[in-house]
Amino acid sequence: MSTHRPRFRLRLLGALVAAPALLADPSPARGLEKLTVEKLSEPGLSGTSPTRLAWHRDGRRLTYLRARGTERDLYAFDTGKGEEALLVRGSDLGLPGGTDRLHPLNFATWMPDGRRLLVPTGDDIYLVDAEAGTTRPLVKTEAKEELATASPDGKRVAFVRHSDLYVVDVKSGKETRLTTTGSETLLNGRLDWVYEEELGNRSGQAFVWAPDSRAIAYLQLDQSGVDTFPIIDFLPVRNEVEWQRYPKAGTANSVVRLGVVGIDKKGAAGPERVVSVGAPDDYIAPQIGWTPKSREVVFQQLNRAQNELRLRLLPVPKKPGEPLGEPRTVITEQSDTFVNLLLPPRFYKKGKRFLWLSERDGFAHVQDCNLAGRCRVVTRGPWMVDARVSFSAAGRGQALAFDERAGFVYFTATRKDPRERHVYRVRLDGTGFSRVTTEDGTHRLFLSPDGRHYAHIWSNAESPPQLRVSSRDGTKRWTLEDGADAPLLGFERGTLEWVELMAKDGSTLYASLLKPADFDPEKRYPVIVSVYGGPHAQTVTNSWRHVSPFRHLLASRGFLVWQLDNRGSAGRGKAFESGIYRRLGQLELEDQLTGVEHLRSLPYVDPSRIGITGGSYGGYMTLVAMTGAPGVFRSGVAGAPVTDWKHYDTIYTERYMGTPEDNPEGYEAGSPLAKAADLEGELLIIHGTSDDNVHLANTVAFAAELIKADRPHRLIVHPRQKHGFRTTADRIARDRATLE
Repeated sequence: MSTHRPRFRLRLLGALVAAPALLADPSPARGLEKLTVEKLSEPGLSGTSPTRLAWHRDGRRLTYLRARGTERDLYAFDTGKGEEALLVRGSDLGLPGGTDRLHPLNFATWMPDGRRLLVPTGDDIYLVDAEAGTTRPLVKTEAKEELATASPDGKRVAFVRHSDLYVVDVKSGKETRLTTTGSETLLNGRLDWVYEEELGNRSGQAFVWAPDSRAIAYLQLDQSGVDTFPIIDFLPVRNEVEWQRYPKAGTANSVVRLGVVGIDKKGAAGPERVVSVGAPDDYIAPQIGWTPKSREVVFQQLNRAQNELRLRLLPVPKKPGEPLGEPRTVITEQSDTFVNLLLPPRFYKKGKRFLWLSERDGFAHVQDCNLAGRCRVVTRGPWMVDARVSFSAAGRGQALAFDERAGFVYFTATRKDPRERHVYRVRLDGTGFSRVTTEDGTHRLFLSPDGRHYAHIWSNAESPPQLRVSSRDGTKRWTLEDGADAPLLGFERGTLEWVELMAKDGSTLYASLLKPADFDPEKRYPVIVSVYGGPHAQTVTNSWRHVSPFRHLLASRGFLVWQLDNRGSAGRGKAFESGIYRRLGQLELEDQLTGVEHLRSLPYVDPSRIGITGGSYGGYMTLVAMTGAPGVFRSGVAGAPVTDWKHYDTIYTERYMGTPEDNPEGYEAGSPLAKAADLEGELLIIHGTSDDNVHLANTVAFAAELIKADRPHRLIVHPRQKHGFRTTADRIARDRATLE
């Protein structure tokens, strides 16, 4: 057991700057204002580029939201006229508020008629006439209506209320209840917590309309066997408790079944037809769909170990009363470690072929397949199509788009550089391969329905996001947003250096070092290692979001800020990612220590003053580093950390670790909780009491072990805050505590 220093007052990251001479010159460098903790929480600091990009069904207009203070206004850019026009001013609609973070128009989607917007807000559903600027309540009750989705023909809107599916006739306002079995434990068309978090892109939707608008396919989740845990609100005199169903690693999940319910021409509901399609503990990916002729439901089925995925088709008879057919498997994907859930198949209009994404050769690539499962490769090489289903996918544009008329597949990939994302296109036979985007950095694609135009958002580490629209042949280009008004550009920012290192197995590790604006190579600086490290994420990217305002603030306070993507992180192919299988925390720490060795070799780094900080998986890595490599880090700040994988959820944890029963050595080796007595250095843990993702129990258990081992530490809990702090006051308090 390591010895520990005498007790002292913990100043954490601030303690790294022991000598005042190491602080940046108090006068603003280059005449720019210095960032403050308060400034970090001001809305729009990094820029307010348009959001919710969507092509209008006319294929000519790109619609998007522009921020105006706390309001959102809907605009359209007309490619025929080359002009932008205001369609709807959000403040004129009289819509009730949505959440505490999003304006109601952020949820708006176009109805199929291209004239009205469907706006679910305030737990009700509204229709907004974009031409007249008028608002009409479509469903307004005391209950909560959620996940509103229009039918393809625009005649009806489906939604979930009290765990059951309903439809409402758009013209008459008449409601029809489609399912009747919903309850607190039986969910129809609505995901449970772990499905939504780990498989559903953080969307709770679990239903989809058939293309002919005559049926809805949905998932039914029975969560009665899932353990419950208390989320406590400590502020009322009589504490309030919300019970959350949360399956921890190795325990029971919801039992999922696949359902179909028909709707006749008059709007009457057919019988509920629900079938089990695999083992009771199999997963069905929420991204269910239909073949183009509405004859079969398309779904992806994962075994619980998540090392086998099957693409399957479920026949749906034309007559609503007939039972569903037997599902058949079209494609099977298998792995010695785990199978990543990629985007669902993209069917041709005639429905006889589809585009499929597979990692069979070690990298995600496009294949052209028929219904017998025979596929031909469209893209290949030691790079990947960025097509993973993730919670951030909704904001990433189109990873894969198909201009069927021209015969081109468009996709976003890492071919040029794993730290960048570019848009490419290729014909189905592999010819005509070309890169569409040119500027170094990160690009997101939005292809118009007719394939004649595309929009893309571009940024790099030095340039805020820019929105551009181009014709397919490149003869016409427009810049709709140049990012020049991002307030962050007016503040002192650090300068970035890209670094490449070699892991012990020979893999290339990408990293970056942020230096103060007035960096002096003759001085010696303290370093903050900013870490995430999780197998589902990539942080070292040539994008505007790579260097957060908080990291620029650290640089302005005289710190070097280091980031490194260790083995196991995303974006580098299956082999790079799979090394962490069944041993989370081990290779990641090895690679982070390789980064520290590099830092110590630099003449301007003070090796005695290296700190580490991160949140969520980064909080876990902070504890792994300070217990697994005692003495390396002077101090650390861990936000909402997992402290033992037995405390985390089934889907995420078992994908990488298996269950505690079949991998006890891996769980023990990757547990900071088991090594709490080895902690050295100053530690601050910050956690929200209402965190329903990483439960506060993680931190409480770790604190108990630290107390038992007589290890000094500091703990700050934020009442009512979840995994991400939502209030300005809490964010300011968190950042200030990290710095002090």
